[in-house]
Amino acid sequence: MHLRALFSVVAIALLVVGPGAANAGTIVSPSVYRFLDHGKGNLGPDYGLRVDSLGKLFSVVLGGAEVLLTWDGGDTASIMGTLFDPDEGELWDVEYELSGITSDVEGFDATDGTGFLTDPDDPGNPIEINSKQDGSGIAFTFRADSHRLDPDDGMVPVGRGWLLPDGSTDDWLVRGEVVPQPATGLLLAVGLAGMAVHRRRSQRAARTGRAGA
Repeated sequence: MHLRALFSVVAIALLVVGPGAANAGTIVSPSVYRFLDHGKGNLGPDYGLRVDSLGKLFSVVLGGAEVLLTWDGGDTASIMGTLFDPDEGELWDVEYELSGITSDVEGFDATDGTGFLTDPDDPGNPIEINSKQDGSGIAFTFRADSHRLDPDDGMVPVGRGWLLPDGSTDDWLVRGEVVPQPATGLLLAVGLAGMAVHRRRSQRAARTGRAGA
């Protein structure tokens, strides 16, 4: 994450205690959201991110995992945090950037997404992940539509996104909730997370430079 992007992410934290967050149960407003495992997908056990190409079903809540979606109402958003691999009992890092966002009162749709998964057993070789679009040109959607949930649950924000390769079931399927913490605490948490990502990217760039020398 570049420093300019980091400053933007930190600024978003101020939105958490604003009026938009109070209505997040029925309207997806610009804010910071914590992901929860969806719980009622139609394939296999509960998960937050399914990556069949790696043979992984990641949880976004178990084992100390936490994944945050940060959106300031613009045409980009970030997904950052840790995923839990129940097979190995390990936490993986994830960083994923959404772009081409258009929005309305129910939420937003993105046309593109790209990022990395980092295996704790091989931290020097992050795994690139890239989006693929559905038939309507959407790569990720985050809407208060209670997708595949009990209607009695109300209009719960649900995030869905699809990943390459074609022919493989690689996708996000999550519920979202506004992060209920003071802006000052969130500023620190998001800032530290951003600095960690920036440090990892700098280290990768340095390794790449040495390898090409």
